[in-house]
Amino acid sequence: MSGTEARQVLRALLRAVDRNITGATGNRQWREFVIAEFRRGEQLADPAERERALQQARDYAFLIHSVREHKELLLSYNIGIPVERREKDMNVRAANMVGLQFPKLE
Repeated sequence: MSGTEARQVLRALLRAVDRNITGATGNRQWREFVIAEFRRGEQLADPAERERALQQARDYAFLIHSVREHKELLLSYNIGIPVERREKDMNVRAANMVGLQFPKLE
């Protein structure tokens, strides 16, 4: 593991934290925590432990991005709307796309 690789992992993790956590809440606590943990990891003497810490950082960055994408996907499916209404809205949109008007059923 080189210092360059560690810097790349740190930058990727900080980007993920800034875009998905700090940017959303304005709280810089997570960013500061990540930096502190990396500094603590630099003091590890065992190369295997340092590599494990870097892998955890990579995994955490991946988790942050995945959670954001999952939330976006759920919102795109309108999870707060009942299934019957969501299906009706989908049918109305489909009819409008082909130039038809869906009859008003109430």
